[in-house]
Amino acid sequence: MDDRFNQTMSIVYIPILEQNELRGIIILNSPVSGTERVIGKINAYMFYTIIFSVVIALVISFLLSKMQVKRINRLRKATKTVTQGNYDIQLTSGQLDEIDDLTTDFNQMVQALARSKAEINRQEKRRRQFIADVSHEMRTPLTTISGLSEGLVNDLIPADQFPRSLALIEKEAKRLTKLVNENLDYERIISNKVHLQQTSFKVLPFLNTIKDQMLPLVKETGNEIKIDAPESLQIYADYDRLTQIVINVVKNSIQFTKKGTITLQATSNYKETLLTITDTGIGMDPAELTQIWERFYKADLSRTDTKYGEYGIGLTIVKQLVEQHHGRIEVKSKRGEGTTFSLYFPAPSVQ
Repeated sequence: MDDRFNQTMSIVYIPILEQNELRGIIILNSPVSGTERVIGKINAYMFYTIIFSVVIALVISFLLSKMQVKRINRLRKATKTVTQGNYDIQLTSGQLDEIDDLTTDFNQMVQALARSKAEINRQEKRRRQFIADVSHEMRTPLTTISGLSEGLVNDLIPADQFPRSLALIEKEAKRLTKLVNENLDYERIISNKVHLQQTSFKVLPFLNTIKDQMLPLVKETGNEIKIDAPESLQIYADYDRLTQIVINVVKNSIQFTKKGTITLQATSNYKETLLTITDTGIGMDPAELTQIWERFYKADLSRTDTKYGEYGIGLTIVKQLVEQHHGRIEVKSKRGEGTTFSLYFPAPSVQ
């Protein structure tokens, strides 16, 4: 049989009409084997394409997951390193995805922890220095009190030396009390448990009183103290706490000034009253100016004698008290030229 009659054909009939009457039919036929071969090839191509795409997708997914797991493991190892106390680690990032955001947060956390650790170490070093200073400071009066008490009890001190010995015991006891009270006062002030009794009073008599109180220490160090304030100038503050503020600053100046001048000056405008304490002492470097308000900090560790100064918390108390007056304190200093403390106290109308 002829192969032409043994194959699937596609037949199309087209009628020929004339005045709605069928005049003939056009018959078109064509074998469909060629079309079937094309469709088969297309199906095969689609099948292989799908298989290839699935394989490529699996490979890409595997590589991406492996890369993400690697990044997560790197972050996990870095976290473990941090838990062991090593903060000198920073992870690189740059793919702008969720893991990258997590890496950025991790780096910021490590930086914050490193800063906190450094601050703790600084405070611990100053605390140890403070304890050493306090221990040294306590040892002398305790030794004096113990020795004199033992001498008095055992009649080892002549009767004519009794008043002097008792006076020395009282002086050293007050010195110990002052040391304890200063630390207790700091805790009250830092916790905002101090209630201020603010009133208006004249500055000049106040500064003269400070001068009289500090004059023995000023003369002992070979210094001179000067007052410069208008007679009518007033300040709005808590008298006792302002006394504590100015005395602490003046003592700081005395501690770092020898055979120089300490000047207490006062000026004002309608907004605030300004007190400045200027000395001609050793001064400070710029790096020290941001640290002097920190507890236990001492600008010059060689000056461990607190006979004239404080125990490393005086200026911390000063700053807290000034701020509780809604004021502010500034300091300018240059090594070898001296230091100026500026204390600003707002007028009652401003507060």
